[in-house]
Amino acid sequence: MSHKLDIMKGHVKIDELKVEFLEENLKVMFRQAYEQGVKDAQERYTLPHVLKKEHLAEIFQIKMPTVEKIARIPSFPKFERVQARYPRDKVFEWIDDNSSYVEENTNYFNQAIS
Repeated sequence: MSHKLDIMKGHVKIDELKVEFLEENLKVMFRQAYEQGVKDAQERYTLPHVLKKEHLAEIFQIKMPTVEKIARIPSFPKFERVQARYPRDKVFEWIDDNSSYVEENTNYFNQAIS
């Protein structure tokens, strides 16, 4: 019986180690996600409220011909009375709403996470 009790104690220690390992990995993952979220917010909200095409090229990590292509999409947010100006917050909403198009045609989702 004593041998069986030792095996059970060993099993509990392994399970405890697995839980500790999982907890540590989750802490690291949550910390990285939080830091990336803070970085993304800082970058997003340091941009002006009214974007130019140069800002779009920077946001999407694309060249001007692709910016022109995206800006011509009817659903892409733009100011009607001011040429080549785009409302920042609406642009980011559009990215969220059109993530499959953005993923296929830009490098927005491929930007390095540090």
